[in-house]
Amino acid sequence: MNLRQDFFNRDIIEQSLARSTVLKLNDEELPVLADLLGLGAPDDGGRVGQLLERFALEWVVLTRGERGATVAGRTGRASARPEPVQVRDTVGAGDAFTAVTAMGLLAGCELNALVAHACRVAAYVCSQDGAVPPLPSDLCRLP
Repeated sequence: MNLRQDFFNRDIIEQSLARSTVLKLNDEELPVLADLLGLGAPDDGGRVGQLLERFALEWVVLTRGERGATVAGRTGRASARPEPVQVRDTVGAGDAFTAVTAMGLLAGCELNALVAHACRVAAYVCSQDGAVPPLPSDLCRLP
């Protein structure tokens, strides 16, 4: 999900979620989505649970920048935090996290290892200049 300016509405979001199996959003988008959809849970974990219940989602992926990420599904939930890095450029970190997570979910990777690895890759991208830096070989393999 990429909520940009006012280029979205409840109907578009509900139609999209009805056709989706995975939702990836960040900690700034979740409260907006919760308000728009009337999610009543008081915390992020409850809101993620409500999204899984209301829609036919298999996974909800919530990123929180330097505070890490959570991947929650019907069969499990895992969270991880990246090691601190000297941030040079955050552009591309969310996309890198999403790519690793999508590949890992499709490959059936163990969830805790997958989320930790996706956080490492995103942190590495933040430590480099540019949105698509070359990755070291140890970050190119799924856990």
